[in-house]
Amino acid sequence: MKPHSLPTVWACRLGRTAACTAFLWGGVGFLLTNAGCARAPQGPAAGVRLAVTMRFSGPVNDTYHYYLLIRNAADASGQNGPIPVIVPPYLNGFATGQNAATAGFTDFVEYSRNQRQPTASGFGLYHLPDGINGDPNRNIYASRGEPEYAEATPGTAVLRFELDLSRLQPASGEPDPNDGQLPQYLQVNILATTTTPTDPIVPDPRKYVDAFGDQRLGSGSFNRYLTIDTTQNRLYESSTVPGDQSYEPTGDTYPSDLDPGVDLVYWSIRVSGR
Repeated sequence: MKPHSLPTVWACRLGRTAACTAFLWGGVGFLLTNAGCARAPQGPAAGVRLAVTMRFSGPVNDTYHYYLLIRNAADASGQNGPIPVIVPPYLNGFATGQNAATAGFTDFVEYSRNQRQPTASGFGLYHLPDGINGDPNRNIYASRGEPEYAEATPGTAVLRFELDLSRLQPASGEPDPNDGQLPQYLQVNILATTTTPTDPIVPDPRKYVDAFGDQRLGSGSFNRYLTIDTTQNRLYESSTVPGDQSYEPTGDTYPSDLDPGVDLVYWSIRVSGR
């Protein structure tokens, strides 16, 4: 993981009426069951996937917002990447880039029952128009449906989903940093936030945020993102050892340790299918 430091933000959170899903490969739709779960129907084996797990200090809240932010730019060294926004101007209300040279993120998966395009599972995939040349701060995104698999069990503190890499391909006419191939290098961040305000001036006292690294001011790892290589099967996960590049502490929500529903305590991203 590559450390970065700018005073900006990201956020998201889940809750008591989340939907759960059985672990099934393939499929794109979701069905509600009597047990209150959303299930991805079984289908043929998929291609290369990202399997993501997020765990929080307390139960996820359906009215909060939980994100996997992705920058698809063929950037092996991580010159830019997604980081949270925490104070005005809030821009899109949840995240921006480390710098403005290119888009800080091109795609994201969100879990929330209050997201812009509601889905049966509560999970949605979104793409930034114009891709790496787009502006995520404008808060305009194209809906691309749901992940291949999603799990959000009511009353628990864990979210899981799987996303096929082919879903990250730029739209027709957009710049393609991978020349038609599956993306190799991705900059990613996981972010949870209670609210997604867009007011450019007035602070939102209800907004609490957590993301990769230690979100306590002065920690030295407030704005971190990770560059992953998708050409090899590998597990990327957080560490509980202070000083590690992937260190993810407990009780580090910004601006204070108030809401366990957005306090990220463990994350993992597994590349599989190679």
